[in-house]
Amino acid sequence: MQVLRNERRVAGEVSSMRITPRQYQSEDLSALRIAARSGARRIIFEASVGYGKTIIMLLVAMAYVSVGKRVLILSNRTSVIEMLRDEIGESDLIKIMTVQSAVNRLDIIDKPAVILIDELHMGGAAGQYRSVFEVFENALVIGFTGTPKAALFEVFDAHVQAKSARWLTDHGFLSPLKYFCPETIDFSRIRTVGSDFDEDELVDAMERSDICGDAIESYRQHCVGRPTLVFTVNIKHAKAVQEEFQAAGIECETLTSEDDEDETARKIALLKSGGLLISVDRVSAGFNVPALHAIISLRPTRQPHLWVQQLGRVARLAEEKVCGWVFDHAGNTLRNGTLTEDRDWRNGDQVDDERQTEEGERLSVRVCSCCNFAWEGAATFCPECGHENGQDRRISKRKAIQLREQEAADIEAARQAAAAAARRAQGKAKTFKALAAEIAKRPGTRNIHSARASASKILAARMRKAVEEGRTEEAEAIHADLAANGHRKVADETLADIEAAV
Repeated sequence: MQVLRNERRVAGEVSSMRITPRQYQSEDLSALRIAARSGARRIIFEASVGYGKTIIMLLVAMAYVSVGKRVLILSNRTSVIEMLRDEIGESDLIKIMTVQSAVNRLDIIDKPAVILIDELHMGGAAGQYRSVFEVFENALVIGFTGTPKAALFEVFDAHVQAKSARWLTDHGFLSPLKYFCPETIDFSRIRTVGSDFDEDELVDAMERSDICGDAIESYRQHCVGRPTLVFTVNIKHAKAVQEEFQAAGIECETLTSEDDEDETARKIALLKSGGLLISVDRVSAGFNVPALHAIISLRPTRQPHLWVQQLGRVARLAEEKVCGWVFDHAGNTLRNGTLTEDRDWRNGDQVDDERQTEEGERLSVRVCSCCNFAWEGAATFCPECGHENGQDRRISKRKAIQLREQEAADIEAARQAAAAAARRAQGKAKTFKALAAEIAKRPGTRNIHSARASASKILAARMRKAVEEGRTEEAEAIHADLAANGHRKVADETLADIEAAV
């Protein structure tokens, strides 16, 4: 669109605000302009945490304002709105509000030329935002997110992929992360409700394990005196974890949805000063503490979106920060990958069967058996401690299915071969004792008495066939054999039946 070319006109204003777009942001802004010029009306702008999405939003907003057009900026969370108001500011032409407020004021909001949505993944694009889109159907909509959900691609008609977390890390714009994944519990028996673990079962399993004690040890060894964030399942779990840390002599606070603005500000200030903060999902997105030293995950999830957002909290650059530390006591790194892993959000970041184990672990990530350090790639030497881990013996889900199918086929083939061999051996057994001995070897034969009973029936059938075919001597020999081994009654009854039939 023509108006998006005006970012050059406002570059001076941006510079005066001490906000200068980086080269990669200018390149991605050009891609956004091309998408809008091509006729797209709803565009997803996918950019990793730490990318600087606010600068793109500011440039777009000022480009519209510079030609007298109105801008509406929305988000799903009040904390994000407050941050945007601080960083961008409101005016007669720029309005910033939660989507809930916008929905309630649709009849009095001046029609915007462009709608900018921050943290798009946190809102119901097919729900809450839809009513806004319908009322302001002529507005260009740009949704900003680092983890677009698959459903968003059905609502938006264009997708601009900005620089990825891997690119930003490789070029020094994000802090590299170090992952440690100690052994955790078996989650295979925990039900899945919707797209994630059942919350009640998850809390019960976590509280019955020794995982919190392991997390306390991780904190003591690597995090004391440094800003550290612990992610938990829910408020009940957060408070239980807080009690365990405090019982171990470690001061900490919990941050939950029950806290008001003042309490939230106080607790985040404590975190920034080097404290330990235990949270649920209040700080998974829209939270900016660059100096955060580490996260400790006690919140297992099957949702890559949530895990990536949590990793993003510790990936921002800060002075004297060499790297961000991730202590994953919940199996999320193996289950959902690393921050820098390439992802296909349009497909819900589903990993095909060749790239994951039957238990849902990603084969792209390995964990050192010596120090628990996790890394991407097929290297056998641990990048952290140098331990030689040898060949990765995990196999893909598809391979596991193939092996099970092959095993079942092999078992069936072996069963059939054994049955054929038993039939051949049975056919070669000419006497009662030899036949009973062969039958006793067959799987499923209860005892020797059962084998003898079966042998008598088989010999009786052979005697009948010999008589019918005129092999009198053979029939008499079988009769004598049965009689000698205690089965005269069977032999006599068989002969009587034959004579009666004749």
